[in-house]
Amino acid sequence: MTHKFTRRIWSETAHTPSLLSGSQASKLTKVSSLATHTPDSITKGAEIAGTVLVFFLLGWFIDRRLDSTPWFMISLVVLAVVAQFAKLYYVYNAQMTNLEAARREAVHAK
Repeated sequence: MTHKFTRRIWSETAHTPSLLSGSQASKLTKVSSLATHTPDSITKGAEIAGTVLVFFLLGWFIDRRLDSTPWFMISLVVLAVVAQFAKLYYVYNAQMTNLEAARREAVHAK
């Protein structure tokens, strides 16, 4: 997940002169370029909205078939929302862990 603030920090880090050797600086630049290769926020938002919509329609269909109250519709929408946000949380944490490890490796490599 990249934000304007994150991109600015990464790009400033990559372009500021430092006391690092040439190989260390090039590794740091490679790590900073990783931040811009993640999927766009709009794609993630569309994925969340699409998943919730599919589960809503599935719940609506089940409720119509069973002549039940909107329990399936409500429960499936809640399930979809919780699952999507859990997925976002774990994917984001994994990406940040990988970026931090790569950044640490780039700084400590000599």
